[in-house]
Amino acid sequence: MKPTKKSIKEMVFSLLSPEKIKKISVAKIVTPELYDIDGYPVDGGLMDLRLGAIDPGVRCRTCGGRLKECLGHSGSIDLARAIMHLKYVPVIELCLRCFCSNCWKLMLTEKDAEKNTPSQRVKKAKDSKKCPHCNATQEKIRLDKPTTFYKGKTRIFPTEIREILVNIPDEELVKIGINSKNFRPEWAVLTTLLVPPVTVRPSIILETGERSEDDLTHKLSDIIRANQRLWENLNAGAPEVIIEDLWDLLQFHITTFFDNSVARIPPARHRSGQPLKTISERIKGKEGRIRKNLAGKRVNYSGRTVISPDPSIEINEVGVPYEIARIVTVAETVNDLNIERLKKLVEKGSEYPGANYIIRPDGKRKKITDELKEEVISELAPGYKVERHLENGDIVLFNRHPSLHKGSLMSHYVKVLTGKTFRLHPAVATPYNADFDGDEMNIHSPQTEEARAETKVLLEVKKNLFSPKNNTNWIGCISDSITGGYLLGLKEFSKEDANQILYQSGVDKQFSKKTVLGTEIFSEILPKINFSNENVKIHEGKIIKGIINKSLFGDEEGILIKEIDKKFGRTIAFETIKKAFNLGKNYLTETGITISLGDLDVEQKIIESSEEIIKKAEEKTKEIIDSYNKGTLEIIQGKTKEESREIKILKVLNEIRTKIGEIVKKEFPEENPVTHMIRSGGGGNMLNITQMACCVGQQDLEGKRIDIGYINRTLSFFKDGDLSPRSKGFIRSPFIKGLRPDEFFFGAMTGRATLMDTALRTPRSGYLYRRLVNALQDLRREYDGTIRDSSNNIIQFVYGDDGLDVSKLHINGELESGEAIGVVTAQSFGEPSTQMVLRTFHFAGVSEMQVTQGLPRLIEIFDARKKPSSPKMEVYLKKEYNNENDARVFAEKIKEVTIKDIASEIDLDFSNKKIEIKVDKEGIRQTHVSLNKIVDRLQEIGFGAKEKADSIVLNASDISFKEIYQLKEKLKKTIISGVKGIKQILIVKKDRDYVIMTLGTNLKKMLEMKEVDTNKLISNDLHEVASVFGIEAARQLIINEIQEVLNVQGLNIDKRHLKFVADAMTNTGEVKGVTRIGIIAQKSSILARATFETPVKQFVNATIKGSKDHLTSVIENVILNQPVPIGTGLPGLLVKVVGPLVKKESEKKTAKKEIVEEVVKE
Repeated sequence: MKPTKKSIKEMVFSLLSPEKIKKISVAKIVTPELYDIDGYPVDGGLMDLRLGAIDPGVRCRTCGGRLKECLGHSGSIDLARAIMHLKYVPVIELCLRCFCSNCWKLMLTEKDAEKNTPSQRVKKAKDSKKCPHCNATQEKIRLDKPTTFYKGKTRIFPTEIREILVNIPDEELVKIGINSKNFRPEWAVLTTLLVPPVTVRPSIILETGERSEDDLTHKLSDIIRANQRLWENLNAGAPEVIIEDLWDLLQFHITTFFDNSVARIPPARHRSGQPLKTISERIKGKEGRIRKNLAGKRVNYSGRTVISPDPSIEINEVGVPYEIARIVTVAETVNDLNIERLKKLVEKGSEYPGANYIIRPDGKRKKITDELKEEVISELAPGYKVERHLENGDIVLFNRHPSLHKGSLMSHYVKVLTGKTFRLHPAVATPYNADFDGDEMNIHSPQTEEARAETKVLLEVKKNLFSPKNNTNWIGCISDSITGGYLLGLKEFSKEDANQILYQSGVDKQFSKKTVLGTEIFSEILPKINFSNENVKIHEGKIIKGIINKSLFGDEEGILIKEIDKKFGRTIAFETIKKAFNLGKNYLTETGITISLGDLDVEQKIIESSEEIIKKAEEKTKEIIDSYNKGTLEIIQGKTKEESREIKILKVLNEIRTKIGEIVKKEFPEENPVTHMIRSGGGGNMLNITQMACCVGQQDLEGKRIDIGYINRTLSFFKDGDLSPRSKGFIRSPFIKGLRPDEFFFGAMTGRATLMDTALRTPRSGYLYRRLVNALQDLRREYDGTIRDSSNNIIQFVYGDDGLDVSKLHINGELESGEAIGVVTAQSFGEPSTQMVLRTFHFAGVSEMQVTQGLPRLIEIFDARKKPSSPKMEVYLKKEYNNENDARVFAEKIKEVTIKDIASEIDLDFSNKKIEIKVDKEGIRQTHVSLNKIVDRLQEIGFGAKEKADSIVLNASDISFKEIYQLKEKLKKTIISGVKGIKQILIVKKDRDYVIMTLGTNLKKMLEMKEVDTNKLISNDLHEVASVFGIEAARQLIINEIQEVLNVQGLNIDKRHLKFVADAMTNTGEVKGVTRIGIIAQKSSILARATFETPVKQFVNATIKGSKDHLTSVIENVILNQPVPIGTGLPGLLVKVVGPLVKKESEKKTAKKEIVEEVVKE
């Protein structure tokens, strides 16, 4: 009999009733004993053989299955008294508070019930003092967490609670959103406890031969003991106090069985003091059942070892060691064509190339041993499968962790080689983000024809030449091959040398002329293409002029690769990359390249010029410090004196490195090997040389100079109040000459900050990526060209406005149907977010105000926070006000000024009941507000204020002392001028416009002001923009804000991905964040939500509502080992059957028979 494939279409969640528990239970568990004297499981014990088989050679007494066949069966424990189910306590509390204790109806009038949603009904009904139906007075129900209830001051026990809950009719439960078919509140008060099968909690045998039981078994054992003691005391008629104590003990054990990390309850522990890992702990978290064992699965037929470079293999090959090739096998189906070959492999057995197992058509495996070889060979027939060793030409998946994007998992053809490492062509290291300093990678061997077909068609290296993030080439020349190609193009060769280089590089061409230019050699590998950029000009495949550098064939920058792929196709593109790589690599191997310490130094005249630049900058810095000390320093708008000083100094010191770098670039010798590396794009840059040979420069810590570490100084040996460049992190020395101790210390400080930044950034960017994937995983392109989610909601009518695939932009290739574009977009943000700076404050253009940038800002946008951490507006002015004077007046007019800003102190006079606000003259001067205006404003608001010398006095005779304190705090926040929320202002000139940048937003107020050009007004507050300008404006703002973050970080992500995320966040008509309460909460799949966070909560809520999971998304099908409805799993073949499948005999047509020549058999 052939196995039939079954698939699960939907899952319904419900809580088991006591009757159902008894029905599915195969054994009543009555004793805490596990094994008898002979080590055999006790009947009625927790390891009863009716609950399943976990030992080899033992059969289950329920289904008769062995260890691998029996899935396990549940048992049950009859509880002596009812016990609260911890996870359903909030629902029980709601039912007790919302339903009348007399007539059992929801305490809400019919009218109110009709017009409100279930959640609103609950809010209104709970804590009603009187029932509107029967007028019965209700006693207050109080929950003493976690599981104790009180009615008034009297404790009510679970038995009494259960009796109350039983009486609530089904039709009343429906009103508060409870599905009574799948959940009744009294079922959450347990009378029977379900015992998990032994397969869920298997025991292990230690090296000593002793058995070690699972934590759940230990916990269940405690429950049975406590339950037995309670039974015994009840039967013996023990006093109520003892009964209550034992009841509470049983409640404790069952509570910690469900969740061993409940607040206010001590966790159950092992003798060692280690807390037990019970049900909740096993389900939730990264190491829990859902994420570790169901959403993420361990697989066979895989190998892992260190990678090493091998430029002699093909770009799409992987060198596999013999040792791995013998163990990681391929399942090949026997047919008439390959049976003889496979028999020979079986005969060889473990000797390479051989085979390890055969699989019969019924699915049973048979190991190939020396004794069984002949029997297996004679048994082999078409339909069998042979698990043979990996051979050259087999296709395998190759993967490096962390798998951040599509390019982290591609397929390569096997090349079996000696050695113990995987061999990888260096040209394909970039998509894997791999280097060869000990990185390890994995191979996976696909086991079915379908898997092998997908691997070849979708994942092959040649299919992944271009990035779906931004259409740059992932595969190309790197490091030495780029430098080699550059040097080759500069040289002239003899005919013999030129022909030798071509032959070595796999090019079957020869030169006949005596001398050959390097560019001519390189031209021989190019197809007949016309191409030019700022570095090179190519006509009909011949390099006419220019240099050969990274812009031709370099990884992520090879523009020529795109052109070749567009005009000549993928095969020619790969062949050209391989030849270009070989040319550079072979030439450099022949000639060699080396750098000595002297090559990194610069001439004396450059050092003198750099000394001059440093000297001038130090003088300029001294001038700024002097003007600060004298009080003549021009203050930057919206900044304090100290901040203005530091910004100006930092600007001067940062320019030093740039200016020196320009001189080094101009004067550095052309023939220096370092120049060759930098010019070609093979590695390094002029900043490295500048820091090594001339000056390391200003150290930057959180966007500022090094701050005070000791009292009024950075290090103990600097003078008090020293603000000079040297004392605040300017490293004057170059690395080549060595650093002074203080310079080394400052360098170490910023170095440590960078390391910390990287360490903190990784988990934050990882979490952002996980959130994006969870929110967008089910979004795909349908056959009608729309982008939809698993619930069939349209996210975009056409992807990216043009329907083009980002990885095929250069050939105008359309996005294919079934493409999991949501995951591609998530990866496009997730992968570069690991490189983003985790610096919250960044001086955008140095003189502007501090704003949140980098990864924190990106997270903020995706979270769609109610208020950004740096809310800002850009206010453009109308033509008549677009001048410096009016802009300044307007800026001062809108800046929020509070009493706190202008008061030096606020004194309370309790004896006379007065509040005195002492005014800071400097504060008043800066805010341009007169004392009279402040008094008038306070009187307008309703404060009895009077002016007195340099202070304002408020009469508080009518209020109490406590209220005087409260009034003082209220006064601090009182706005006396400006627009509420606008804390800082800055005037910036953009082209011809004067733009007021504000820290703080208030769009509604701005729209009312006559000076504002309302067509250009914008804020970075998503929710404010959505409410004032509408959802389309909010969508565009998301795109603009993400683009701004990417521009500042120097990252390149295609605009289509930005539009896609913006559409996903706004398609419902309101702004939803990529969070568990935003887009992820909208997902219809319970399993999909459970895999993200809070799985227990998701399952509990699903059982209360009787929710169904229709399994239409990705992750829930992965959990159930079913094809995902995306990519190749999207199409379903439908055949319309018309009429009977078998024709009647009368309708069958037969061919005409004609005897040509009759042959008589002898």
